[in-house]
Amino acid sequence: MKLGSLSLFRQDSSRARPDRGNTVALDHARRIQIVAQLTSIAAVMALWPHVDNPLQLAAWWMGLTITLTVLQHLTRPLLIQHDGSPHDDIALQHYVSSAGTLAGGAAWGSLALVGPYHATPQSQAILFMILCSITLAGAGVIRHGRSASAVFIAACLLPLFILSVVSPPSALPEAGLWLMAFALFAFGVSDFQRGHETTPGTHLDGASLPETRQTLLDNANANAAIVLSRGNRIEICNRRFAAMMNHNEEGMTGRRLADAFENRSEWRRHARAAGNTFRRGDTYHCSTRLQRHDGSVFWAEITGQVVDSCDSPAQIVWVAFDITDRMMATAREELIGAQLHALIGKSADWYWQTDTQHRLMHVTPHIDMSDDTLKRKLGRKWWQFHRPGHGARARQTELREAFENGKGFRNLTVELPDGDTAPLWLSICGTPRFDEHGAFLGHHGIAINVTEEVRRTERIRHLAYHDALTGLPNRRLLTDRLTQAISRAQRYRERVGLILIDLDDFRRINDLGGHAAGDQALLEIADLLRSCVRSCDTVARLGSDEFVILLAELEHAPAAEQVAAKILTTLHTPLAFQGSRNSLSTSIGVAVFPEDAGSAASLIEMADARMYRAKRRGGQRIESREGTPAGPPSGPAPDFLYH
Repeated sequence: MKLGSLSLFRQDSSRARPDRGNTVALDHARRIQIVAQLTSIAAVMALWPHVDNPLQLAAWWMGLTITLTVLQHLTRPLLIQHDGSPHDDIALQHYVSSAGTLAGGAAWGSLALVGPYHATPQSQAILFMILCSITLAGAGVIRHGRSASAVFIAACLLPLFILSVVSPPSALPEAGLWLMAFALFAFGVSDFQRGHETTPGTHLDGASLPETRQTLLDNANANAAIVLSRGNRIEICNRRFAAMMNHNEEGMTGRRLADAFENRSEWRRHARAAGNTFRRGDTYHCSTRLQRHDGSVFWAEITGQVVDSCDSPAQIVWVAFDITDRMMATAREELIGAQLHALIGKSADWYWQTDTQHRLMHVTPHIDMSDDTLKRKLGRKWWQFHRPGHGARARQTELREAFENGKGFRNLTVELPDGDTAPLWLSICGTPRFDEHGAFLGHHGIAINVTEEVRRTERIRHLAYHDALTGLPNRRLLTDRLTQAISRAQRYRERVGLILIDLDDFRRINDLGGHAAGDQALLEIADLLRSCVRSCDTVARLGSDEFVILLAELEHAPAAEQVAAKILTTLHTPLAFQGSRNSLSTSIGVAVFPEDAGSAASLIEMADARMYRAKRRGGQRIESREGTPAGPPSGPAPDFLYH
């Protein structure tokens, strides 16, 4: 809360002591010079590694230092005359301010001429950053009008602008236009700041100080209750404050500020806090309960500011607003929010809100989760949560369309990644929000944690399409993948190989070691089969001792026989089952699309028939269209050369 009368009271006190304002102005100038010196040193250090002749940069720094020192002495006549009073020659003020800003801007702008403009794109970027920052900062602290700001900005950026037009940097081909735009921006910043600064007022000749202050009090703001106090006593107040306290202005004069508070403890707390704030030179803000003359209590928002700290006790102006209605409305909203939160806590895990751009802006804390994962996703959109993977794109599209059509939706599933841990799955319901004018405000709704349900469904789905022991695809999934592989092969004129494997003497392992040994053998065989094929191929288990390998994207039919030969050799190598090493006899049938069959079912039947033919011939052999001699291949295992 700000009020222009605060600065008017401060100005009133400064007129009684003219040296105070001048001292503040001088201190301001000294601080600016110190900051400028430090900035120039930082600029030299940043550009020093990029210049060919560092002496030029050092000379620029010395020239800038001399210029700033001279400017400080030139601006002193603008602030103080020999007798210590402010200078009243407006023409001289304008001349000195224009000359000073021009000289200062030119001193900084000359950095573009001695800096490493033609060195590297990095040095150009540093030079642009330094000069633009100096321009923006300088325009912000200049207090002598628009013309002075324009002169400083032009003098500071003109050399760099000319260089960028004559020799455009490679990294910034439109640097000249960007500099012009930045100059306009800096001028706008300077103008905005001056618009928020308080301009000095004129003397109110012929009026006494109390009368002047009372006039300001009564006309500052119709809704503002203003009190001028010294210590704990009210000196004067306006009519609005007297009416707020159900009293008259004369009756309020001389009363203690503590009497206006609901109790003494509340007054002492605010008095200590305000004292600490005033000693730092800041303005004190608070909201508290005040007590009227008739004993009734109301909420007030109070702002306090010292207007005359030279006397003891200090003179303070207080501005108060009755915010009872606002506090009651806030209390009602908090009560409704608490009731809503309690209701959501019983029916859902989260309540959420989005803005007009569908970004998640508010989430109620989860009651049962100490690490609230959803809370950390604020600022993002719901469909941006999904990790890339199977089915993610479809879910993202569904979520995006649900939000962008401006309607309500129910039971949409969202994957919520949580770092390296397993993701959360949420089911969200939402509806659009509108203001009293019908303008769209975003969506709000609830989210329920359905992670366990999703995982349970995924487990059921996995069991429906995979072998329970080995985790390999079962007949259902194999048939589906085989159908897709054949469709692709027809489209791209490729081949699909199918290898059906039967373990001839697997019953012997169960008889000797029991079912546990048999299960261990099946797991090891599954791993061996995976090692014999590519990642794009499929290893499936059809029965107790039957396996199928789907070879997709084959170029040549003999490649399937090469893989079968490798599998025959690998499985015939003695394997470790229950502490002993055993060799397995294997019967293999090979079929290739389109040479042997034209559909998935017929291809499986052909491979199965050839596998049984190999088993009838004694096992440990491969049967294909071409035929393969019985027994394991001699010599090293054939190369795995199918692509």
